[in-house]
Amino acid sequence: MDSLILPLFIVIYVLVIAVIAFIAVKKSKDLETYSVGTRNVNPVWIGIALAANMVSVATFVINPGLVYLYGWSGFLGYGVSSLIGILLSLVTVTKIFRKIGDQHAALTLPHWIGKRFNSEGLQRFFAVISFLLITFIVMIAVGVTQVVSTSLELNPIYVMLVFMVLVFGYILAGGAVAHTMTNSFQGIIMIIATFVMLGMAVPYLSDGIGGLLGTLKSIDPVLAEPVNAKSLLFRDYFEVFFSNFMVGIAVVMQPHIMSKALFLRSERDVNVYLGTAAVIATLFFMLIGMGLISRIALSDMDLVRPDKAIATFLQTDAFNPWTRAIVVLGIICSSISTLEGLLLSISSITSNDIALYFLKKKQGFEEKVVKAKALTIGRIGLIVTGVIAFFLSLDQFFNPSLSVAIFAQNGVYGLFSATFVPVLFGSFFKDVKARTIWVASISALLVHFGMYYLQLTMYHNNPGVTVTFALLTSVVAGLIMQFGFKK
Repeated sequence: MDSLILPLFIVIYVLVIAVIAFIAVKKSKDLETYSVGTRNVNPVWIGIALAANMVSVATFVINPGLVYLYGWSGFLGYGVSSLIGILLSLVTVTKIFRKIGDQHAALTLPHWIGKRFNSEGLQRFFAVISFLLITFIVMIAVGVTQVVSTSLELNPIYVMLVFMVLVFGYILAGGAVAHTMTNSFQGIIMIIATFVMLGMAVPYLSDGIGGLLGTLKSIDPVLAEPVNAKSLLFRDYFEVFFSNFMVGIAVVMQPHIMSKALFLRSERDVNVYLGTAAVIATLFFMLIGMGLISRIALSDMDLVRPDKAIATFLQTDAFNPWTRAIVVLGIICSSISTLEGLLLSISSITSNDIALYFLKKKQGFEEKVVKAKALTIGRIGLIVTGVIAFFLSLDQFFNPSLSVAIFAQNGVYGLFSATFVPVLFGSFFKDVKARTIWVASISALLVHFGMYYLQLTMYHNNPGVTVTFALLTSVVAGLIMQFGFKK
């Protein structure tokens, strides 16, 4: 009977998602509804959706795996510094971003940028580079496959295929309506799973943080230090604190995160939305510390690959069949909730910022017909994205370098390094020229990918550091263009 608990949970979950998707399909009647929903959803639910989108399987599985490998320094970087940056950025930018988006009836982040700077070229450029989100899709697919295939002892290829077909299918049909409804449901499951996981940590914290660090020190002294010179990601205070703080500030500028503010009915909803997201996201980020717990719990074993650490911990006697099933379902929800946001962004951007642009140039189409065709093209683009992501995920599952996190961070960090100045300057400066944005964004991409692929400096292997230099370069370049060359 115990072996049937997790499969039963998953079957019930899939049935609920199917019902929600069926309801959502009926409501997704046009391009606007598909992209931003009906805009009559309570801000609490949208806040839950935002928190769920910000964490994903990275917070439940991938980042705790790196903390398992590198210790206290990893938790300070991913669990503290990044979170502070995220909350600061959300509170600072969201209100003005939503207000400007409402003025221009923006449906996507590239759309917002194009309208804000009166440049169709910028809109198209950011639409194209938004496909870097595919690297994040790969990380999610790999992370959830590791946990589910290990827990159910199934072939990972089939697990990954079913997982991707399910999510791509209902987002393809239901769009933002399905995304908001399912995220609210999944967010609740994630909260329950988070409390269960944190409950597993209580025995290890009986002597407080000091006792926990003492146990880690007995395994390997460097695991209890605020920096880990032996690591590849947390070698000094700059990597641990400053670069992760900068990543937290900029990570909010991703299309699938910023666009949530466009789902709100009015400015009055923003505070409730932000408060809900901040509280729940903070709760979720505490899970990164489970990497420390798993290192202690698995100390009598040889080191496992970081991506497998949490999946291995879940198979220990610390979890009974019920708690294991709840946590695995929470991990599935964390994966799917973020994946939905990514897929919706890609499909909406393909429809609104690429297809619509070219279709409008053709003569003889009514606006309603043009938008319907654009939506169809966006859905086709989503199918193509799914096929590409599936094969990339298989490669990362069986042939990772260190962790799939590095693959994902390299791509996604490149995207938000480019979108950082447009959102920042567009929100707080009045008369920003399109040329300022071009120079700032291209500078960011050149620095981030240049440092990584040309292996410049000792930090080249850490996407968090390369994007930090990219962000700083981008801001300086933007300021010079904006205020140094006014004429």
